[in-house]
Amino acid sequence: MRKLFLPLLLLVAGCTAAPSTGSSQPDLGWLFTSKGNVKLSTKVKTTGNTTFQLFSDLTLMEEAPEPVLTKEVTIGPDSLLTVKLGRLAPGFYEARIADSIRFNIGIRPEEVTSPTDALPDFDSFWEKTLSEVRSMPMDAVFTEVPEYSDSVRTCYEVQYTSWGGATAGGIVSIPNAPGKYPVILEYMGYGANVYYFDPQAAPDVINFLVSVRGQGLFKEPQANWFDRGLESKETYYYRGAFADVQRAIDFACSLEKADTEKIVAQGESQGGAFTMVAAAIDKRIKAAAPAVPFLGDYPDYAKIVWWPVHEGLDAAAAQGIATEDFYKVLSYFDIKNFAPCITCPVYMAFGLQDQTCPPHTNFSIYNNLGSAEKHYLCVPTCGHAMWLEPVWPPIRVEFFKKVLGID
Repeated sequence: MRKLFLPLLLLVAGCTAAPSTGSSQPDLGWLFTSKGNVKLSTKVKTTGNTTFQLFSDLTLMEEAPEPVLTKEVTIGPDSLLTVKLGRLAPGFYEARIADSIRFNIGIRPEEVTSPTDALPDFDSFWEKTLSEVRSMPMDAVFTEVPEYSDSVRTCYEVQYTSWGGATAGGIVSIPNAPGKYPVILEYMGYGANVYYFDPQAAPDVINFLVSVRGQGLFKEPQANWFDRGLESKETYYYRGAFADVQRAIDFACSLEKADTEKIVAQGESQGGAFTMVAAAIDKRIKAAAPAVPFLGDYPDYAKIVWWPVHEGLDAAAAQGIATEDFYKVLSYFDIKNFAPCITCPVYMAFGLQDQTCPPHTNFSIYNNLGSAEKHYLCVPTCGHAMWLEPVWPPIRVEFFKKVLGID
């Protein structure tokens, strides 16, 4: 897997994150949103003469990618590197300094173009799948978890029947006082471990940590979900997993204390993808806050990093599945093909240095959204671990409060 060597740099802009609501967003460190010539200024822990190169991210998996720009630069005693990059096309680029320091920059991300490629039966395929899961009895079983329950909220481990008879469920924390409460659905990352909610943390909210089949509460030792059932769209793992995303919404709405007019979704990585799917397939989701969403724009994904698409290609080849057929199957599970169906407000967070769900794949989804209201948060120095960035949770909370009209 290609490694990113993020140096000890200081953003000259003097900040590490900022939200965007459109073209008024100022340039931020290594993210440039204004038009015109680009000048990169950053501090590097080195001095002297060296070579600076810039590569389009869509060429990084090539054996010998051609640089977009090569310049000889001098880094002075103050360690300040200043490079005039000129006019660059919208997209994301990898900067290399003497091939030992590497970091990403972004140019006008809201102009990144990656058209949807859904096949003609995309909608009917999902309508059939989701209608099947909706027609099934849920048979939910609640098991109280006393150590995470108190007089304020009660915690339960839940399991219920989902599409194909599989078991799904999660962890739900429900206020004890009478009334109706907003619901926050939290979808989990790929192979992430479950955790339990502090009952005192959100006394006026129902929290539901969703576990899809084979993950979360039901985590299996074999973790290669991406490669499962590649032979057809009918058998692919994420058909069932996306059905479980829908089942979680049905479960939330079945709760006696749920305010079904105030349901929101959040998640990071695979959870970000599930959050997008939830908003696309069910209008009961009133707002979505995905971070570093996974499973988007597979053809371009494969041009930037090795995992997961190349792992999938290897698995498909071992099964005698042609590359063209592999990508056809994945098109039914590409989040950018769900994006036009999302009309609720969306706030997306991404790390500019992400090598697991690269920024290009995030904006392939974001720029295809059907939402009239959408925002993004960039943390320039962050990789994939947006959940460790303290700036993100309060922004997400305020976003949900505003959408739901909560003080």
